[in-house]
Amino acid sequence: MPSVAVDRIIDFPSDKVWAVLADFGAFRDWAMGGEGSIKVEGQGPGMVRLLNVPGMGEIAERLEKADGDTHHLVYSLFHGNPLGMERYTANVHLSPEAGGKCKISWHGEFDAVADADPATVGEGLRGSYHGMTDALEAFLAAK
Repeated sequence: MPSVAVDRIIDFPSDKVWAVLADFGAFRDWAMGGEGSIKVEGQGPGMVRLLNVPGMGEIAERLEKADGDTHHLVYSLFHGNPLGMERYTANVHLSPEAGGKCKISWHGEFDAVADADPATVGEGLRGSYHGMTDALEAFLAAK
């Protein structure tokens, strides 16, 4: 299964970043700039977010793990084919850095749809991780 990893240092402490990232149902607010729509079913691990993302269509993701002690979040795709993926699991981990910063580590494993090039899908996912990190920083800066 192909995988993509992105590590970035951001200018906010891990506790502040975790408060936003761990709110699985608030993804539209920080990552989508309020565009599209989101519907949330359930709470905690096992909860589902149903997204309608401009340019990607309908996507459904399940929260698999949200560990506040280790700042580790895991979610998986179970409906839709964003970026040409048919299966996808994301691991997101935050770790404190000097000066009140934190490192956000994204790691995704995916299977590409039959007619998609896995390398192209991987580059799209890498770009998505950078875009989500940029959006997270902008959201926190505006608070």
